[in-house]
Amino acid sequence: MSHNHSHTITSPNEINRSFMIGIALNVSYVIVEIIYGFKNNSTSLLSDAAHNVGDISGLFLAFLAFKLQTIKPSKIFSYGFKKGSIVTSFINSILLAFAIGAIAWEGVHKIMNPSPLSGTIIMWVALMGVVINFASALLFKRNQKEDLNIKAAYWHLMADALVSLGVVASGIIIHYTKYYALDGIMAIVIAVVVLFSTWSLFKDSAIAILDGVPNAINPEEVKAHLLEVKGVKSIHHIHIWGISTNENALTAHILVDNLQSLPQIKALLKEELEEHNIKHSTLEFEIIEENCIEINI
Repeated sequence: MSHNHSHTITSPNEINRSFMIGIALNVSYVIVEIIYGFKNNSTSLLSDAAHNVGDISGLFLAFLAFKLQTIKPSKIFSYGFKKGSIVTSFINSILLAFAIGAIAWEGVHKIMNPSPLSGTIIMWVALMGVVINFASALLFKRNQKEDLNIKAAYWHLMADALVSLGVVASGIIIHYTKYYALDGIMAIVIAVVVLFSTWSLFKDSAIAILDGVPNAINPEEVKAHLLEVKGVKSIHHIHIWGISTNENALTAHILVDNLQSLPQIKALLKEELEEHNIKHSTLEFEIIEENCIEINI
């Protein structure tokens, strides 16, 4: 039985290397953007630098999630430090919210009080961003179907390449038209892009901190697939939550028709749960005579 939900990493060393290269490339680019943004008094470059800092944080968090999985559980921290990646993700979303405010404020200021700047510098620096973001995305293309975090990193970097392409276009327009207010307008556009990505990050991490059901998991779908296992009569008291940014857990009561085939039923249920990226499960089995009160999720 397979529903194609598995997210098993087949090449962790390659993934670690991809994250390190991607982070290094983006850190280097942010430094370049900040230097030329201040030299050229370009709000769009500085705004894009702030945007890319958020991307670096996202890449680092995904990388951290893999590393935290290697820390062994202890008596106090029975799941290890995997939840730390969720807490860090939440803090990152809060910091990005302040960055959005600063970007928008400066963008409005530049629109109201435009000042001369070099469209050529904006164009070439942003073009570097297109290349770096696209190259970074390609690092994750091969494995992006194996893990939700890698998939998010891949598409986020591709989207960033398009944002940088927009900044390139603004540099060209500024160079030929001298419409300097466009620099501030692009800063506002970037702030809006960051707002959407930050809201998603904030919402998902807040849900995870409160042990809510991860956005990538549909409880009804999970329940329906578990009910397909031969011998399972009903499922109730289901609880699903995130242990880390890429590991999930579940507890549930499983009503079975008889206990003789329990080992086979349990194995099939565990297999199905792993297909839904739920690798930590605690199942309590019941028979009809127990008459446990069912609470629907």
